[in-house]
Amino acid sequence: MKRRKQFISQIAVTVIFLIFMFPYLWMIISAFKTRMQVFAYPPVWLFKPTLENFRVVLQEHNLLFYLKNSFIVSVGNTLLSLALALPASYSLARGKFKFKESLGYFFLIVQMVPAISIVFVYFYLAKTMNLYDTKIMLIIIYLLWHVPWAVWMTRGFIEGVPPSLEEAALIDGCSRFGVLIRIILPLIAPGLAAAAVFVFIMSWNEFTVAFLLTSMNAKTIPTIVSQYVTHLGVLWGPMFATATIATLPAVIFSFIFRKYMITALTMGAVKG
Repeated sequence: MKRRKQFISQIAVTVIFLIFMFPYLWMIISAFKTRMQVFAYPPVWLFKPTLENFRVVLQEHNLLFYLKNSFIVSVGNTLLSLALALPASYSLARGKFKFKESLGYFFLIVQMVPAISIVFVYFYLAKTMNLYDTKIMLIIIYLLWHVPWAVWMTRGFIEGVPPSLEEAALIDGCSRFGVLIRIILPLIAPGLAAAAVFVFIMSWNEFTVAFLLTSMNAKTIPTIVSQYVTHLGVLWGPMFATATIATLPAVIFSFIFRKYMITALTMGAVKG
């Protein structure tokens, strides 16, 4: 009876997984089809794969240039977000001052506002400061969303470290900064890795800000997909190939650090 329940549960999980993954799998399969096979009805399931769509996007549309932009923006934003979030989260976790909790909630105000509602302000500022279509501007704007999120996430991991360890280090003559670097940082390394994964994925997949605040030099790879919608029709093959390549870094990054992501998602689920 127990085995049958386990078997039924596994079947149910597999079915649910396939339902949610079907659009992504369909995108990958379609990236290897010809134009005629993409439009075929009923859909073609058995076919000879072709790399023509990938050749088009890599050679004719210079996809590597946009991959480089996405990599610079995502990695730069991730490193800066963690560097700014770590001391802020440590202050919120260990500091004793008035309005500490209010200040912590204040970090979340920007995340409560839809990006599209204030992106025109960013557009004006970018034009005024001569930073339009630059990777620096994208990194700065992403920091406004991702630093507060990283602060709240790393704060939970810091609060999980016993204060007695810090007190012992302080008694031995270690400074607060030394405690943060030598004691806290190694102990919350899994938490920082989890925060880095989420910040990297959010930066890599962001579309709205990158689409409206770039024109050529700083365009990231998610914005390129819209270029395949032309007045002659939608270039489905190159679009699927671009989307497939664009998702690979985030998927690989998530797979490598999946253990830390699970730790972050389950943090606080068990108390005591």
